[in-house]
Amino acid sequence: MREVAAALGPYLLVVALSFLWALTEILQTFRSDIRRALRSGWSALLIGVNVLFALLVFALARYLAPPSVNPYLLALGVGAGWQALLRTRINLLQPLTPEAGEAVSLSLSDLYGRFQGFCREQIDQSLIARRIRLLEQATERPVEVLEREVRLYGYASLLHTPEEVEGYLTRLRNLPPEQQAFLLASYLLRQGGYAFLQERLKMMKK
Repeated sequence: MREVAAALGPYLLVVALSFLWALTEILQTFRSDIRRALRSGWSALLIGVNVLFALLVFALARYLAPPSVNPYLLALGVGAGWQALLRTRINLLQPLTPEAGEAVSLSLSDLYGRFQGFCREQIDQSLIARRIRLLEQATERPVEVLEREVRLYGYASLLHTPEEVEGYLTRLRNLPPEQQAFLLASYLLRQGGYAFLQERLKMMKK
């Protein structure tokens, strides 16, 4: 049993680190709607591909490394820095002479960037419909009510000062009321998050 645990331990470490890396990407991109974003199947795909690629890199590194290398240190290095390989450009066809033309290469960074962008787009699409309905509910409120909600957010937030929020509200004053309503509701949705705006709308009804 201990031998099995010792053999699987480095792989589990790689899985954990690559999982956290992919999770961080999702949290940074969809911080205003984290719960629903993580429930999307596309988030699972993005995380799964990250984990699988990291495991392949670790398996290759362990095969090439000398037997004396500590597998846990190797797993830590791969799990923390495997994405450096994404910056690698692989030459598929290298001309014998410069006159023959440029090398045909494959950029792992480009491939991963496209895959990552595709997953982000699909996650965003899965969230849009309910976010639109929430914005529609919010913009049915008078502009003065939305202004008050934004002002309350500014006074309650530890990251956004009241002065910053007041400056934002001042810049909106000369806009048409409908546009003000959309921008105020969007501010609450983006800064406070989906759950925050949903809860505030319930409080407004009461």
